[in-house]
Amino acid sequence: MARRIRWRTAQPGRITVLCLERSQFIKDIEELRRNTDINWVTLNAVTLKLRQEYWVPEADRLQGYFSVWLKQDRCRHLKPILEKFGVALLQEAQRRMKVDAVAAANIDYWQDEALRLGCRRLGIPFLVLCRENYTIPWTVPWMHDHLEKSGFRFEGAGLAVFSQVTKDAFAPGFDDPDDIWVTGAPRYDRWLNMTPGPETEKTSLSLITFNDPGYMAADVFLEVATIFDRVARAENNPDLTWLVKCKKKGDRAETLARIGSQEDSPLQFRYETPLFELYPRSRVVIGYNSLALIEVMLTDAPVVVPCWGEARAARRDLLLDYNDPLTRRVVTFADSPEHFAELLTRAARGEKLPTGTPEERRALFESHVHVPKGEKGWKSASAATEAFVRFYVERAKQAMAGG
Repeated sequence: MARRIRWRTAQPGRITVLCLERSQFIKDIEELRRNTDINWVTLNAVTLKLRQEYWVPEADRLQGYFSVWLKQDRCRHLKPILEKFGVALLQEAQRRMKVDAVAAANIDYWQDEALRLGCRRLGIPFLVLCRENYTIPWTVPWMHDHLEKSGFRFEGAGLAVFSQVTKDAFAPGFDDPDDIWVTGAPRYDRWLNMTPGPETEKTSLSLITFNDPGYMAADVFLEVATIFDRVARAENNPDLTWLVKCKKKGDRAETLARIGSQEDSPLQFRYETPLFELYPRSRVVIGYNSLALIEVMLTDAPVVVPCWGEARAARRDLLLDYNDPLTRRVVTFADSPEHFAELLTRAARGEKLPTGTPEERRALFESHVHVPKGEKGWKSASAATEAFVRFYVERAKQAMAGG
């Protein structure tokens, strides 16, 4: 397992953070590699999970509850082997280079517990750089309820989050809420001063998938994908790319399975294309209840959100509020399948759909994601995250010296 750690360009003499790599989380890691003087090395979280499935019964692999059960009769017998595994993995890794901290993408995934236990035994800070952002209103009370029901208490060193509302969501699970740092999202640092490209290079129409049941609009997604395909065929413009952007490989497979085989369809289904490259060349970006739509606000690409059926939901279920005046100035809400088809056709034929001003778009972005503006010397989310890591690494050193 230790041999599967990707050390890449790790340099001696730097702090080294071992990250449990997941989709989306890797976006932050890549930006941190560019912008900080820290080694960010990775181990695939799925690989780590599969090893532990030999020991942890399926019924016990429950997010939030597992760490509590390890202290109770239900799973107490698993703790020694998981701790032994975590310690052994970290010690083997350190034969290559000292590991100063471990970083996970979630506070309570069962498969991260072995390394957290190993960190505690070895005096290594276990940190979380949360890849999720809880700005859909229902998610905060849901998280509070989850923490209460599970009895979960965070036993790592510290947590870095994208926004104040996300800090508020996790606070009940912490003994000291000051161990939750609002750093912003490193993945957006290079977006913040992006210069719009020429209109001639905007040749993509981009649909961000929301097929997963968690988006609560799976039926509308199927309608949207069908219309997307129909308009693409009708326009029949070889200079345009009709891209269905999937989150990851599994999402692509599930989306294709649900939509079904589309003979001679011009649609392309991709998961590798970085949004940083896709948005500047997009005539329109379509999506629903996804943080990916907030990212678009850092570009000049128009955004269209379906707003009928399941997608015309109550405010508590929406990332983007169709009744909010600011949001309506920068986002176009399609009130029906016919309206959506019309908007697609207009974009395909070169019409610039409404975008609002750059200032309005930035305001909407910052209502969801914190952007450091020089406070505490942090001029970027990467700088804030680096300060977060250095604080806990130094605190661990002092604790070891004192102990």
